Amino acid sequence: MKVLILTGGVITPKEKSVSNFFRKQISQWKASEQPWLELKIKSVIAEPLLYINLFKKRVLKKTKNLALKMFLEHNENFEIPELTEVTLTSLLRKEGIDYDLATYDDVFQNSAKLQKSLADCSVIFASSTFLRDLSELEPILELLKRPHNKIILGGALAGALPKTWQGHPFIDVVAVGYGEFLVHPLSEWIKSGYQKLTAPPTGRIERKLHSVFMYSGVPQTNSLDFIERPDWKAAQVDHRTNFNMIYYESVRGCPYRCAFCNYPYLFDDKKFRMKSAQKMADDWQAYVSELNIEYITCLDSLFTMPKARLIEFCRELIKRQVKVKWICYARADDLCDEEAVELLVAAGCTQVQIGIESGDLGQLQRMNKRTTPEINSRALINCRKFGLTTVATLIVGYPGETAATIETTFDFLKSSPPDFFFIATFSTRVQGVPVLSESSRKQFSLVTANNLYTISPYWAHSTMNCYEASSWSHYLHEKLIKESVSLDAAAFYKSILVFEPALRAELLNLQVKAHASSWWIRNLFTYFNYAVNFFFKKDLNRALPAQVVST
Repeated sequence: MKVLILTGGVITPKEKSVSNFFRKQISQWKASEQPWLELKIKSVIAEPLLYINLFKKRVLKKTKNLALKMFLEHNENFEIPELTEVTLTSLLRKEGIDYDLATYDDVFQNSAKLQKSLADCSVIFASSTFLRDLSELEPILELLKRPHNKIILGGALAGALPKTWQGHPFIDVVAVGYGEFLVHPLSEWIKSGYQKLTAPPTGRIERKLHSVFMYSGVPQTNSLDFIERPDWKAAQVDHRTNFNMIYYESVRGCPYRCAFCNYPYLFDDKKFRMKSAQKMADDWQAYVSELNIEYITCLDSLFTMPKARLIEFCRELIKRQVKVKWICYARADDLCDEEAVELLVAAGCTQVQIGIESGDLGQLQRMNKRTTPEINSRALINCRKFGLTTVATLIVGYPGETAATIETTFDFLKSSPPDFFFIATFSTRVQGVPVLSESSRKQFSLVTANNLYTISPYWAHSTMNCYEASSWSHYLHEKLIKESVSLDAAAFYKSILVFEPALRAELLNLQVKAHASSWWIRNLFTYFNYAVNFFFKKDLNRALPAQVVST
């Protein structure tokens, strides 16, 4: 009656072994289908990441700027466990069930410690929070399965796979929804010797071809104040270390319905539910008093919603003198109010990630973002004014995208630059999002390759296809760097938490110099992309032969 809790992703920020990195990549590649779009996307990210990081090493040898040196040398502690792990361990302790901990990285390394855990544990709780498709999941299952153990799959991927998915022969239970509702009945199933599996009072069970699907159901109210505080102090004991940062969640779902986003449906729940400002302040005050932490990272889809709760929460932190820095996801319209931004900073907020997505009004309307370039611009300007670090996410290739809309996005970012940027190529991986509805497909002439064994399924619509979008992603990425508009968040990921606005100009200059001096790296990637493009075009035309626009 011991559970092995497995968390993490196939690729992680804390890669320790080059050989293990390639072992994982090869494993995923062998199991994947139509892999070329994903390879192009990885190439777009990897190219500047490589040359900027190499140039950073040269700068470190010469710079006398201590603040810059501290930023470039900073290596964020990626040993912090996932919130999923801490939540599960807290719930299992309450059930009186012992557990071991491991990551998917440990699985591929196949250490003696992991082998012992697999031998000792009769059940595996496998989190799919950072697994993206079946080409990542299935090779892991083959490494995990033993004759004596049961495997329970939970997390985001478990809920994001289409309803037609029948599970897997190695998975006994697919757990979808609120872990707070699911752990108790699963624990009772374990204690019964796997004889009696009963759904939560709010949920249901469906028996499919390969696996049993257990759905948690949803809370009776929109309040999440009933959720007990995950025990991060016990997590520090489990990991035999102190964390400088912890993760926190205060909402489930989202009140908005951006057409590309599946977040509102991750918990098999279509309502927006949240903790109260008082409950959040109580939790944070307890964490700060119990733990030696410097940061709290808020994992909510939108921490700044609703605005009244945000204001009340910030005022509570200030009144209670809760001294902690924190980062969160935010909507631009919540940051248009200067007083709200100033209050965020006063309460300890140091960084916000904003879904800018596009600088083109038409694209924002097609995405159902319910915002405008003017609103986004005011938010970025306000954050800059009060020293609040901004990380802007962008989507290239969404239906309606053209060369003109991409140039409009660049012009927008140049006039209202965020501190950091992430670029994502439009994805059709998750079924059930609004853009993949029948009416939307018809409106945009959108066709997709519905393939569960690829992280980035192929697609085409009336103005662009995925091959072209991957090239435009590279174009926009490189232009933002060359013209000193914004910093590449992927390249500076290990240091982004300690970014200071005073360093912005010098870091932008570093990016430009890194690009200019890395001609040989860019040439290598150019030749690599020639080869990838050759296979990509052929594969795309096989997958979507009648619908592909020019490549």
